[in-house]
Amino acid sequence: MNRLKTSALLCLLCVSTSSWALKSDTKQPINISSNSQEIDVKNNIATFTGNVRLRQGTIDIHADKVVVTRPDSNAKEQTIVAYGNPATFHQIMDDGKPIDGEALKMRYDTKTEFLKMTDHAVLIQDGSEIKGNVITYKIDEQRLVAKSGDKERVTTVIQPNQLNNNKK
Repeated sequence: MNRLKTSALLCLLCVSTSSWALKSDTKQPINISSNSQEIDVKNNIATFTGNVRLRQGTIDIHADKVVVTRPDSNAKEQTIVAYGNPATFHQIMDDGKPIDGEALKMRYDTKTEFLKMTDHAVLIQDGSEIKGNVITYKIDEQRLVAKSGDKERVTTVIQPNQLNNNKK
């Protein structure tokens, strides 16, 4: 049991989520480029397809398709869903370190600050990584959950330098 507690603590130290969000990113405009776009004005849905690149501050997402939905035309409440083989993202954290991720589908809800990565999800920070079928991150609560599929397991790789840095 003590070994299990130690492993859980090491995983938490590895993915110290307090440094995950560059606070100024969400205050920046969103820039999207793609091969084509379709806008459903009545339902407030914009669909971007073909080599999509979404940038907001240091956030950089590459995908095959991105769908942006704004309920009631409210720019502060939007859902961004990225699809790819895989869709990828890169962001610089407040501590200056990058974080990278990929999955076949990523969904971010700006109102609830909730990110869900599904199907072959991977998060990498400082050489350490978490892999699972589903990885969710509640940004305002700084809570990460990784789950496996029926025949898979969640895997975590912790680099030795992170263990040493977290002991200081």
